[in-house]
Amino acid sequence: MDCLNKKVIVVGGGIVGSVQALLLARVGFRVLLVDASMDSPERYGEGARNSLSVRTVAMSYRSQQLLQSAGMWTAGLGCPIHTVMVNDKGRFGSVRFDRRDYAVPVLGYVVRNQLLENHLNGLLDTSPLIEVVRPATAALAAIDEKRVEVVVDQAGAKRAEVGGLIVAADGTRSGVRTQLGIDVDNTDYQQYALVANLQCQKPHHHIAYERFTESGPLALLPLDDRVVSMICTIGAEEVESLQQCTDEALLVLLQQRFGGRLGRFQEIGKRVVFPLSLVRARQQVSRCGVLVGNASVTVHPVAGQGLNLALRDVFELAARLGEHDEPVAQVLSGFAQSRRADQQLVVRQTDWLARWFRAQRGPLAPALNATRVSSMLMLDLVPALRNRFGRRNTGLDIPLKPVTDGS
Repeated sequence: MDCLNKKVIVVGGGIVGSVQALLLARVGFRVLLVDASMDSPERYGEGARNSLSVRTVAMSYRSQQLLQSAGMWTAGLGCPIHTVMVNDKGRFGSVRFDRRDYAVPVLGYVVRNQLLENHLNGLLDTSPLIEVVRPATAALAAIDEKRVEVVVDQAGAKRAEVGGLIVAADGTRSGVRTQLGIDVDNTDYQQYALVANLQCQKPHHHIAYERFTESGPLALLPLDDRVVSMICTIGAEEVESLQQCTDEALLVLLQQRFGGRLGRFQEIGKRVVFPLSLVRARQQVSRCGVLVGNASVTVHPVAGQGLNLALRDVFELAARLGEHDEPVAQVLSGFAQSRRADQQLVVRQTDWLARWFRAQRGPLAPALNATRVSSMLMLDLVPALRNRFGRRNTGLDIPLKPVTDGS
């Protein structure tokens, strides 16, 4: 990028936007980070450590290593995953992935969102190249191949900002994406995710469970000694009744779906329910604007690949911008091309898992269900296939450009 345009506007101050801002500063850019969220005592306080109220996200071993290499990881942000157990409720076949199979210390982490955001905010506050404006919005005023102008609105006080690049890290319903005129393809799964944390009778021993049930996948991820983070996929017809369930009734239902590997479910934290869709932007780049993370691709949470895919976006973008002294449009074109295959593979994998391991109905149901059993057994019995699947989901086989310090 031209020296006059060594300023980047990042919109969205969650995990993805914060990491992107820090990486761009690392390679020498001045960054304006515009975040619509408000600082709150809960965001920075003890609420971040309450096991039954904390929100979490799955992070692969490779993603954690990328953050650590950039100085963005510290001990205690997440709970290690040593083993992943996958099975299909009521059918033969199960698959076990273990860290020892891949000669790594962990397969991944269950990360506490608020603790990681707090940590990243501390790094943002100490960077001389980053200005954070929150709560605020950014409206696109003008954009071409070399220059972007936005109007930043903070509590009614407006100011114009000019940069050489705008990065949309503002999520699935990205306002920047809309302003850039980028359309999306939206596939409604007719499913919802029920998210909550569970207190269990038995310790999890750092095992993550993924169980495919009639309504969709049920994942239990290790958090504290006897606390797991749950993502339960439910059909649209179940939403209203489950939202009205008492905690006690819901615990019984979840116990029936999962079984007794963790003993009795004793307590459930705050519940969150949201619809599940596959949302894909039809292009990742427009002029000197670029989409990263969920603004570009939002996938089904099965296999927990959303944040990992997003982090690969932001590291690749920073690496390319840091190593190329050429027009930004040319850099962005190469970036979009480099990310396409990875995104398509994750979309295919998560879409297949979300659709294939649901209850099959109709005259072909027996044959389809038998094929599901065969798929699970094949993954378990063919080491090369299991190894390839496992390496992909831990991020071990995904090449990425290193982000080098540009100071």
